[in-house]
Amino acid sequence: MPRAVAVLFAIAISASPAAAQAVWDARELDGGGAEFRLGNDEGAAVILACQLGGISAGFEFPGSLEATGSAQVRGVPGERHNIAVAPVNDRVIRVTTGRGIEVLLALLRNTANLFVSTGGARTSFEVFGSAPLVSQCLERQDEEIRDPTRRFRSFR
Repeated sequence: MPRAVAVLFAIAISASPAAAQAVWDARELDGGGAEFRLGNDEGAAVILACQLGGISAGFEFPGSLEATGSAQVRGVPGERHNIAVAPVNDRVIRVTTGRGIEVLLALLRNTANLFVSTGGARTSFEVFGSAPLVSQCLERQDEEIRDPTRRFRSFR
């Protein structure tokens, strides 16, 4: 059974004192993994599960979603991307391809705000300062998976 740990992953403010930093909730998982959640005021969340065998990602919404196989994610500043998703339940979707996870991780590293639209719902997250969390997530994986030359087989 996973051991729940009440941990807040806060990143020190380095730019401007007025700049808001993303604060992720963390929960340890069996086998050396961790689940990270970044919520917003609407009750939605970005979810990253970082384990030795790889990274899983998804989004939770406060209300029910319509059936869908894709989500549109956009970072500001940044570009819009369509990523493949699948329902976990009526309020949670998971990213289903390695390419989608790579896109999400890049947006978390390089943008200040993340906008998500899927299943008739829209939400946004302040993700500024999430780059160290993404690095920490990648470091939890097996050496072979962390290899930057490795390509995900799911989209080749």
